[in-house]
Amino acid sequence: MEHSLAPGLIVAAPPLGDPNFHQSLILLVRHDEDGAVGLVVNSPRVIGSVGALCSKLGVIVQPEIGEQPIRLGGPVQQSIGWLIYRPESEEPCDAELRLSPELAVSPSRQVLESIARGDGPSQFRMVVGYAGWAPGQLEVETRMGAWLPVDLDLSLIFDVAVEECWQAAFGRAGVSPAGFMGGPRGSS
Repeated sequence: MEHSLAPGLIVAAPPLGDPNFHQSLILLVRHDEDGAVGLVVNSPRVIGSVGALCSKLGVIVQPEIGEQPIRLGGPVQQSIGWLIYRPESEEPCDAELRLSPELAVSPSRQVLESIARGDGPSQFRMVVGYAGWAPGQLEVETRMGAWLPVDLDLSLIFDVAVEECWQAAFGRAGVSPAGFMGGPRGSS
């Protein structure tokens, strides 16, 4: 493997050819010789709300937190939820994968409960499912122009409106989406 793109962001090229990733911005949480794993942070597909999930789990949730949508994070294992958040402590949360000092992900119910109570990370997104690539697959797709790697920019994840993330990521990379026209693409 040339070099790891994780942690980082990849932006789907316009002709990706896979409806699961149309205009997607993906947070890569792992990229190594075993393949890659990422979470779509800007999916237009809302699966539910944090409040509805907490209600199902018997967890009391603050009203403003409960309104937060749960979006589709990818086509693989859609039964697993992932919290993407800005850690507020140097002490790691349960089952946390710290991607940088300012960014972490976790599938933990304990993290969800602390967020729901209002004493966990205040900036977060929740997704279900993930995107996965076999060994070498992401490298091939990137060379083919299916994905544009961009620097890890937390404002794209937390501050830019979901419907504007894709275009904003290209803009921050100084590239036009029209410049990434190419052949067939795909991931799982």
